[in-house]
Amino acid sequence: MQANNTNCRAFIKEYGKLQKIIIMPVNILPVASSDNTISNTPIRVKSLWDTGATLSIIKPQLRDKLKLRMVRAGSSAIIAGLGEYMHKADYTVLSIQLRDNFEINWCPVYVLDFSVDVDLIIGMDIIGMGDFAVCNTNNETSFSFVIPSLPTRVNFTDTAKCPFGGYR
Repeated sequence: MQANNTNCRAFIKEYGKLQKIIIMPVNILPVASSDNTISNTPIRVKSLWDTGATLSIIKPQLRDKLKLRMVRAGSSAIIAGLGEYMHKADYTVLSIQLRDNFEINWCPVYVLDFSVDVDLIIGMDIIGMGDFAVCNTNNETSFSFVIPSLPTRVNFTDTAKCPFGGYR
């Protein structure tokens, strides 16, 4: 079945070598900034694509730099997995421009400090909007992402024709 590509947005990021973590630059638009001179002005940041993160997160330094207003008090989330502790985090909103003509508008992002040298963690709240695949062909990592999800699932066991069969 052919997908209806009317609203489809996709990209591929190729690295040229094997990667242990998926980091790529994106533009963010600080739509919730209290500073009108930077509101809706694209800012280039490094993002980490993390399938182990339920939510998307920015560092407090970025929130402060962009003068982002927080969403109403009392709407915090409890975030676990950053170190050994659980953390209470409030959120703001950003628009995230993954590529030209591929923008995710008004994304909630939680504000929490973390040790990775990136500004933004893209979690499953965004990754789950579509299909995400990582390949390491010839020891060169690439990943691709598409929104909305494709009408058929990617199935590596069918494509690879594994001699011992695939598991479901």
